[in-house]
Amino acid sequence: MLSRNAASGRYDSGTRGSLAQLLTNDLMAVHKDGHLKVFATDPGEQDLPPSPPKSLPSAIQSARWIAPGIAYIRPSAFLQSEDELHAFHTFMEEHRDARTIIFDLRNNHGGGNAESDIVFSYLFAKKTPLTRLEMSRAAFEERGWPFPSTRTLEVTEGAEVVAGTRYALPGENTPLRSAQVLVLVSNRTQSAAEGFAVALQSTGRGTLIGESTAGADHFGGPMPINEDMGVWMPIGRSSDVRTGKDWEGAGVAPDVAVDPKQALVVALEKAGLSHAEAVKLDAQEVPAEPVHADKLSAR
Repeated sequence: MLSRNAASGRYDSGTRGSLAQLLTNDLMAVHKDGHLKVFATDPGEQDLPPSPPKSLPSAIQSARWIAPGIAYIRPSAFLQSEDELHAFHTFMEEHRDARTIIFDLRNNHGGGNAESDIVFSYLFAKKTPLTRLEMSRAAFEERGWPFPSTRTLEVTEGAEVVAGTRYALPGENTPLRSAQVLVLVSNRTQSAAEGFAVALQSTGRGTLIGESTAGADHFGGPMPINEDMGVWMPIGRSSDVRTGKDWEGAGVAPDVAVDPKQALVVALEKAGLSHAEAVKLDAQEVPAEPVHADKLSAR
C-alpha cells in the first residue's frame, strides 16, 4: 500500500512532519493501533530510543492534600525520571495517612511502570499479580525484552511466546493499604496509564471514574526507518491477568461512568464531601495539557 501510494506521488510534497502524519494515517487505515506512529527525527539523530528531552516540565502537575484526609495527585505522564520517581515516593510517604487517595489520570498518556511500582507498594498488603505482557518469540529474538528487569516483573521464555507477569509488591505497612482509591480516567488516558487503571480495577483495589480510556494497549518502542524518519512500532500486548482480555481499541471501561470534566467532583463526593465543597475544589484543579513522552522506549 505504501509503495503504491509512493508511486502515485502521494508522498512527494510537504514537510517531514506532514509526511510522517500522512504515513501514520495510511498505516492506521490498514491496521489501527493506539501506538503505531511514524515520526520525523532530528537531523543526524541515530540513537533510538532517545532519552526524553531535558526541557520537559515535570509530569506531576499537582500533588497535595486537596481536602482533609484526601490526597490528590495529577501526573500527565509516567516519565520515570529520577526526580519524578523521588516525587512519587515523597507524595506517597507524606500522604500515608490519607483515608482517600485520588489519582487523576484524565490527561495521562503513559510512559513506564516505575511509578506504578512505587504506588502499589503502598496500596497492596500482599504480592498480587496485576497484568500480563507477552510478545512472540520471533519478536523477542529480533528486539529483545523491552522492559527493564525489576522485582515486580517475572518473565518466562517459551518456544512461541515470551511473557511477563507484573506484580504489586508490598512495602512497609501503612494506612494506605485500607484507604479508598479513586482513579479518574478519560479517552486521553493511554498506555501505561491504562495499565495502572486496569491493575487497580481488576484487583478491586480502586474505583475508576470517568469515561472509557483511549485503548492504546500494545507495547513496543521506536525504530529508525532512515536518517529522517522513525516509527513507533508495537511488538506485544498487555492483558488483565485475571480475564486474559486486553484493552486495545476498546479502552478500559470505568466503574462510574460520568463526563470526565465532572470526574473529580464525583470522586470528592465519594470521599465524603458535599457537592458544593467538591465543585469549589474542582475549580482549583484545572488539568493542563499532557507532557508528551512519545519517544519513551516501552509503554
